Amino acid sequence: MFETLGSFILGKALEFLPAWIARRIVSLKKVADQIEIDLRSSNPIDISFGSEVPRVSIYFRISNLSSVGVTLDRMLVDVWVGQPTLRGSVLQRYHLPKRTSDDNVYFASSLSIPQQEQIKKRVDGQLLSSSVRINIVAYFDSKIGIVCLEKTLEQRDVPCKH
Repeated sequence: MFETLGSFILGKALEFLPAWIARRIVSLKKVADQIEIDLRSSNPIDISFGSEVPRVSIYFRISNLSSVGVTLDRMLVDVWVGQPTLRGSVLQRYHLPKRTSDDNVYFASSLSIPQQEQIKKRVDGQLLSSSVRINIVAYFDSKIGIVCLEKTLEQRDVPCKH
């Protein structure tokens, strides 16, 4: 109970303190350790060959468990399906107040013919036979400075729509 109360008081105090004082109280590393990036729980990856423009779409869940509000400034995404397949970025900014989550952070990329062929080699029925690995580098703006977070995510049994 006292830990929760102390965290609440710290969070309220950080809202009103100047940035240079807030940086002395809360470190960038501590904030980075309290930001979680994962794939959204339902239908996180969609690979579609049947649309007019074949594409891959990925939905992320970002949780800010820290006592400082952050804004996703940009996220660099490197997708592997067996081998490096595509690179892209999320440039839309998402504001995450302290102790909140957003499970609609969205990345989409059209697939070139060589990328489609590479993925199709790994399709077994309606699912990929190999996992999809996603390497992420995310940059967050905050009152105390820029927070950088690197993460690798992996998803098995990804459906492919033809």
